[in-house]
Amino acid sequence: MPKRSLLGLVGLAPLLAACNTLTLFNTFTPKDEARRVARDVRFGEETRQTYDVYAPKGASTDLPVLVFFYGGGWNSGSKADYTWMGHALAALGYVVAIPDYRLVPQVVYPVFLEDNARAIKHVIAHAGEYGGDASRLGVAGHSAGAYAAVMMALDARYLGNPSPLKVCVGIAGPYDFYPFDVASSIDAFGKWPRPAETQPVTYARKLDTKFLLLQSRADQVVGLRNAVNLDARLKAAGTDVTLKVYDGLSHQDTAAVYSVPFRRKAPLLADTQAWLAANL
Repeated sequence: MPKRSLLGLVGLAPLLAACNTLTLFNTFTPKDEARRVARDVRFGEETRQTYDVYAPKGASTDLPVLVFFYGGGWNSGSKADYTWMGHALAALGYVVAIPDYRLVPQVVYPVFLEDNARAIKHVIAHAGEYGGDASRLGVAGHSAGAYAAVMMALDARYLGNPSPLKVCVGIAGPYDFYPFDVASSIDAFGKWPRPAETQPVTYARKLDTKFLLLQSRADQVVGLRNAVNLDARLKAAGTDVTLKVYDGLSHQDTAAVYSVPFRRKAPLLADTQAWLAANL
């Protein structure tokens, strides 16, 4: 997801146009009742190999676990700007980990995916410390983060076979986007000699992992075909997948509607909550 402005949503552009827009959104948006139970948990030696953990209010144990990957076109983003998402998902009754990972140009494909996998493995090993049950594990992500979540579920090179993931939620994700025609995908994937290997649709197969794909027809950054094509490939392989398509949401909206101020615009959070309750 390119770092486009969320200021139009919060109406603060005249006053705070110079601020980082995701930081601004995170700072000013109201947050759900949840708690951050750990900050900067290290899963590697690199600066960006850390994650934060969120949990519901009150003491709980044996909760299902979600790892959420944020977007940013593989070249931007910070877990510090997604506290609101950690609270939103944790308030549904989950232990939620939000990792940072190395970005372009420091690394290119597949190194950022290797970071994603390493984060998940660390969460599996330590989820119990935060009240989580790693045997009930899911991944979710928005935009480039949805790409990461789906690749973690589909490509056995990262988490092994069978996958430890019970569910995967992809929000406005690029899953079938070759040829690379924008700077972010060219920079992230353009040097890889076998482009098909970078595409989630390539790895669609029969899995026990269940998938929820959420996409807007109005998304001008990640086209509807990405979710439609992955849905078709997974169904053809015999994997359980649910595709939900919405009207009138921009690419940025599909993330923003998970936050408290904008949920009335579309039911993505409610749809995610219901689906996770049934499958995780």
